[in-house]
Amino acid sequence: MTTPVSDRTSASAPARPGGGSARTTGRSWADTAIVLIAALVATAAWLPFLYRPLTADESGFLMLAEQWKPGDSLYGDYWVDRPPLLLWLFTIVGPADATTSGLVAPGLKLLGAVASGMSVVLAGVLASQVSPGTRSARLTTVVLAAALLSSPLLGMTAVTGELLAVPFVLLGLVCAVTGMRRSWGWRTAVLAAGAGASGMAAALVKQNFIDVFVFTAVLVAVSHGRVPRLWERAATFTGGAAIMLGAALLGAWARGTSVPELWSAVVIFRIEAAQMIDGSASSATVARGVTLAAASLGSGVALVLVVAVAAVLMRGAPLAAPVLAMTAWELFAIAAGGSYWLHYLTGVVPGLVLLVAIARPGPRSGLALRCAVAYSAAAAIAVWASYALAPPQVTPEGRVSSYLREHARPTDGVVVGFGHPEIIAASGLDSPYENLWSLPARVRDPHLAHLHGVMAGASAPQWVVVHGDTLDTWGLDGDDAQQYLLRHYVKQVSYDDWHVWQRRR
Repeated sequence: MTTPVSDRTSASAPARPGGGSARTTGRSWADTAIVLIAALVATAAWLPFLYRPLTADESGFLMLAEQWKPGDSLYGDYWVDRPPLLLWLFTIVGPADATTSGLVAPGLKLLGAVASGMSVVLAGVLASQVSPGTRSARLTTVVLAAALLSSPLLGMTAVTGELLAVPFVLLGLVCAVTGMRRSWGWRTAVLAAGAGASGMAAALVKQNFIDVFVFTAVLVAVSHGRVPRLWERAATFTGGAAIMLGAALLGAWARGTSVPELWSAVVIFRIEAAQMIDGSASSATVARGVTLAAASLGSGVALVLVVAVAAVLMRGAPLAAPVLAMTAWELFAIAAGGSYWLHYLTGVVPGLVLLVAIARPGPRSGLALRCAVAYSAAAAIAVWASYALAPPQVTPEGRVSSYLREHARPTDGVVVGFGHPEIIAASGLDSPYENLWSLPARVRDPHLAHLHGVMAGASAPQWVVVHGDTLDTWGLDGDDAQQYLLRHYVKQVSYDDWHVWQRRR
């Protein structure tokens, strides 16, 4: 940003003690109330789902966080391609309980509710910074943020890395924009360092959430020669990011997670995984891609994106270049994710709210933008209601977990081939195999040599759960492990496509 935009007040309104007019003060209180109400709605939207069974990622991250200490793998005895701050956030969650439907952890859902509410508040603060005096833009922005963060079409009801990273992104953007408006001083330095630290925190929750860095890099480029002490601001931003990164790496090292291991997990692995998905992914990946595209249409994400970008490009807007660059990165990250889960769409929330906030639409385009946001809100309400009213279902995965709780001894181990760590977490057992998710197993153990060694070793699992008839699935060539399973294990029970095998005594 190069020049601040002053707030507009009515010249005819009577002055009030302390500055400002009665009309301006009244509008300010009303706007604050609307932001708080929107945040409360986004928070309360989680309440019907507090005791819903956890998803695979929720269960797996919670399982890793509880046992994270020096061990045989990246995070204790398990491996996952996620940065450490995500697991630290999961450590603050209260205990989880196993039920017939699966693992439940109301504390984790409350964490998601808090993240949603904070994101809406920060979206309101950000809108007030980039569109001062434009009341409709601020209100439209917070409505959009509340709608998207309450929509099951964006993965809501599950606490994901994307959801937990969004508040850090928005906080970093607030600090960056506010700091560029101020003259250089210690307060501005604090804001610049806070922007860098918040941006790094977002990336330490979900590694592709580098939104603040993209935004700030373009902002610095377009502000060159116009903002005083620009390089001091940039250096302070970088220092804040470095301090946050150093603290996270030091804390992870204290728990037995080294820097080279993290680099391999959060960067190198993602490159290898993209190549593997591109070369051997099943038809399920394509189906999820179609579903993701349909969700972007049904939730209003695509509509708001098109209308807001058109309004920004046609009439121009402050911060247009950095906001468009950041949004482009978010869309690229969704496309490059490869697996196309619904919660990927949460990654575009910061870009969308900023686009709506900075837009200076004309009468027709303004109406189109408000209608797009209204559609998004209506879609969120309709889909949320259908999810909230639907009774919890006992899934085959939940039935497998219940069977293991009833028949396994506490010292038994279990391996699930492949993915679905919620089965392991809800069973109350440990896994001697470090790859709890399917993608790491396919990339890091494509011939299942490690799994074969585990099954034949001293820590052999008493139970093996297989989805389908064989361990040989897409991206895997595990004939040796499959033959070992047939020789040394016996099938005990099946639930749909899930088969539970027990080691021969």
